[in-house]
Amino acid sequence: MIQYSTLKSSMGGVVLALGMAACAVNTGPASAADVCAARDQAQQGSVKHQGRDRSYRLFVPATGSADKPLPLVVALHGGWGTGELMAEQTGLDQAAAKHGFAVVYPDGVSRAWNAGSCCGKPMEQKIDDVGFVEKLVAKLGESACIDDDRVYGTGFSNGAMMTHRIACESPTLFNAIAPVAGGPMIDNCPGAAAIPALLIVGKEDERIPWQGGMFKENYRPSIADQVKVLAKRNRCDDNVAKAASLGGGCEKRSGCAQGAVQWCVLDGVGHQWPGGKTYLKALLGPNRADFDATATILNFFSASK
Repeated sequence: MIQYSTLKSSMGGVVLALGMAACAVNTGPASAADVCAARDQAQQGSVKHQGRDRSYRLFVPATGSADKPLPLVVALHGGWGTGELMAEQTGLDQAAAKHGFAVVYPDGVSRAWNAGSCCGKPMEQKIDDVGFVEKLVAKLGESACIDDDRVYGTGFSNGAMMTHRIACESPTLFNAIAPVAGGPMIDNCPGAAAIPALLIVGKEDERIPWQGGMFKENYRPSIADQVKVLAKRNRCDDNVAKAASLGGGCEKRSGCAQGAVQWCVLDGVGHQWPGGKTYLKALLGPNRADFDATATILNFFSASK
């Protein structure tokens, strides 16, 4: 996750730029009755949860109908992010239109999520972000053009951590998950169910060390440990094979009876969304354009439909 104390001044320019860009966003209606009528544009909406008006950004492409509703991707931003920033960072709107998904980008309280032992005010105040995402998906599922039986979760950094927590505590909400640069930040998950999972992290990510370790007095689990837990849930065997269809640096467990377990550990990538817009390179590390995390994730979700 991006540490608040380090990035407060650096993110100011990014947030200001986004605020100016938001003035140019077409904001259509985001009520259950109207989301299907406002296609191919950013829609802003909110749901009330724990006495707060929780905001989100929604994109519904022109494809899909009441007869053929679209699957939904829940995309959770990183620390100091917003739904608008997540859309810009990932390019998910354009990719979702190509692959046939709607995408919702919820906003965290104080630009963060309560993922367990991380992060910021939501963690300190014990904000119920799992309940918020559940309520948001239920609201959008009332729309004829969105299929709430096919919901997928992805996120970056603190949002990736939150994706893991939702999969643990609300095991029937997501059909598959694809967290980027963030692992689970909860001690245990006794009620977790099998779920197809794709994990992506950069080898040069100092905030989410792929081999595991401490960052700012906070332990980050290794990819190997995450795979071990997921493979046990999904009843995979111990064999590891190259996931050639995903690209270099990607592997998978074989023989998974209840959902694929795949992971990509990428050379030349720091705390960035691979193939997406690069932010604060001097602080967060490099990125690379030859691995498109967004397309890779949507292809994985399509295979999990």
